[in-house]
Amino acid sequence: MSNTARTRRVALFNDLTARYSFAEAWAYDRFVAPAVMDVRDAVVDDYLADLPQGARVLEVGCGGGQLAHAVIEQRADLRWVGVDASKDQIERACGRNAGHQSAEFVVGDALALPFADQCFDATVSIASIKHWADQSKGLAECVRVLRAGGQLSVVEADRGCRFNDARAFVSRWRLPKAMRPLNLAMFRTFVAGRSIDLGEARSLMSELPLTSWEVSRIRGTPALLMRGRRLR
Repeated sequence: MSNTARTRRVALFNDLTARYSFAEAWAYDRFVAPAVMDVRDAVVDDYLADLPQGARVLEVGCGGGQLAHAVIEQRADLRWVGVDASKDQIERACGRNAGHQSAEFVVGDALALPFADQCFDATVSIASIKHWADQSKGLAECVRVLRAGGQLSVVEADRGCRFNDARAFVSRWRLPKAMRPLNLAMFRTFVAGRSIDLGEARSLMSELPLTSWEVSRIRGTPALLMRGRRLR
């Protein structure tokens, strides 16, 4: 094994902030993302009902564009912008949403979003903030681009999740059943185990210029929901 390949393999397990390789992005999109989108279903109905007609929405860490595709199918009036650090994922998102004229996707850094202040009605991020080198800065960026009164919604793996919830989530990965024990151990150790817990999520939200914010566990899932509105 070359030194580059060895370093890359170590990074995969030890540094969640390392940018996905082509193979990692492909594997996540194909095998894991559908289960992540199932977690989305627990919050998306309330989220959509709260968005005004024609709202401009920013998704930070959009991956392969699954959320955009699902949401725009329900709300064609929305103007959706997805940003992700992975060029491969942005290409995937563009292809998946080629039929949606109201969606666009750009390569960008969550810690320095390439958008002006107060230009979105809502920002959303699902299963992304654990990959940010500075979560406080990334969330501050998500709020910076919000218009006054705009909503922030973040879903992330819960380090304090229940074993049964983690097991149920991993069972929905599109991988052979025989791999589930290994996948569960990997998820609990390298994903949820390196993510945030309820207290840390509350601390992060308390630093932001938000009103009526809340942090809660999403029942039946190994995930947290962080939600609030930018102060007017």
